Order: sequence, then structure tokens, then C-alpha cells
Amino acid sequence: MGAAIDFLHRHGIFAKAKGERIVVSPKSQLTDDVRQFVRTHRLELLAELAENDQAPRLVAWRITRNGKTICMMIGEPITNVEALEIAHWHWPDAGVTPIAAAQRTDPLPNLWNVTPPA
Repeated sequence: MGAAIDFLHRHGIFAKAKGERIVVSPKSQLTDDVRQFVRTHRLELLAELAENDQAPRLVAWRITRNGKTICMMIGEPITNVEALEIAHWHWPDAGVTPIAAAQRTDPLPNLWNVTPPA
């Protein structure tokens, strides 16, 4: 990552590009200084985020510690690097692996294939 993204990460902030805008989270970590930094360095942030565009983005990640699954992270599409950064925010020793649709092991039925009542 670049210097601008690193600055945000040091403050516990993650950034994504949405068109020409920068979306940051979590909002609870934002300070006036960080808001001003994002405004001032918007173009630099967009350039740094664009460098990461070639990485595959997935919506589901398995978070592990000591080789055991502790939870799953499901949300907007993110890269492996972004998933690992989020996991490390909570558990510095965590690892992440992608969850493909075929790897689901939860007992929930597949509601998309349910035949509607006649």
C-alpha cells in the first residue's frame, strides 16, 4: 500500500474508492484531522486504491486462528489483503481464506432453489 493508505490504516481506517469518491470506515474512528487528510489527499488515495484493482475481490472469507475457523466475514467484495487487514484489526494473529459458494458447510437450506407454492 502507499503512504496515504498507510496513514489511514495507522488510524484504524479502511478506504475504498466508489467512482471518484473515497469511502472510509469505520465512521467511529474518524477524527477531524483524518477527515481533512482524506479531503486533501483524495487524488493520491484514489491512485493508491486503483493500484489494487487487479486483485480478485470476494464477498466471503473464513477467519482462522491457530488453524481453526473462528468466524466468517461476509460483506462487500474485498481483496485478500483487505480481508487480512480487517481480520488483523480484531485478531493480530488471524489468517483468512476465501469461501467459495461450493465450500459452504452451514446447515441452512438453499432458499434460492425453493419451489414457490402453486
